[in-house]
Amino acid sequence: MKNDLNSAFKSLTIVLTIGLFCLGCKKKERSSTDWAELATAKMSEITALTANIPCSQQADVSIQEIPLDCSTNYYPVKTSDKSKFEKLKKEYLDLLSAQSKAMYNEGYIVEPCFESIWISEQAIRLECKSGAVQVITSANLSIEEAKPLAAKTYEEIMAIVNAQVCTNASAWGFTPLIKDRLMDVDFITYLAVENYTAFKKKVSLYNRLKARIIQAEGPADVVKPQMQVEKIECVNNKPVIKLIKR
Repeated sequence: MKNDLNSAFKSLTIVLTIGLFCLGCKKKERSSTDWAELATAKMSEITALTANIPCSQQADVSIQEIPLDCSTNYYPVKTSDKSKFEKLKKEYLDLLSAQSKAMYNEGYIVEPCFESIWISEQAIRLECKSGAVQVITSANLSIEEAKPLAAKTYEEIMAIVNAQVCTNASAWGFTPLIKDRLMDVDFITYLAVENYTAFKKKVSLYNRLKARIIQAEGPADVVKPQMQVEKIECVNNKPVIKLIKR
C-alpha cells in the first residue's frame, strides 16, 4: 500500500510539474506580417486553381467573387472546383481578418471601408482570351463596348429612379452618378431601408465604365463638386433631393 501511495504521489508530481511548465510557455503570437504572408500564399492557391482554364471548358465555368473592403475580385471557377474554391476563399478571408486584428494589436489604425461614390469593379461575362477562360469586368472591357453598355446601364438606373415612390423621407439615401467630368456628379436616390445590393452593383457598373470612358477621351478634367445634398424630401410621392451650394 505504501509503495502504491508513493507511486501515485510521484505520478501526480510529474503531472503538476508538466502542467506548471506548460503554463509558463506562452505561445508566440503571429505578427501582422506573418498573417499577410499566409494570406498571400493562400491567394496563390486561389490563383492557381482559377488560372489557365482551357476555353474548351468554358461551358462548365461560372464567375465567383471574393469581396475585399470596398472592392471585389472575380474568378472563373469550374463546377468541379467550386467547393474547393469556397474553402480557399473562407481560409483567405479568415487570414485577412487575423491580419487586421494583429495590426490593431500592434497599434495600426485599420480604417473601415467608406465609399463616397459607388464605383467598384463589376463582372460582366466570361470570355476566351489567349486560350484560357477569363472574366470580363467593367475594368477591362474595351472602351468600344463600354460606351453603349454605359448608356444602356444609365437608362436602366434612371428607369428605376423615376419609378420610385416616397412616403417616408427618412427611408431614403442618395449616391452620386458621374456626369461628363470626373467628380462632376448628379445625385440619385435609393431606398436605404431595403436590400439595395442589385441597384448598387448597377450604379457601380455605370460609374466605373463612365470614368474609364472619360479618361480614355482625356485628358480627364477633375472638377470640385459645387453642390452637396442637404436633405431628401417626399414631394408628390417622389423622393426629391434638396441641394445646397458648397
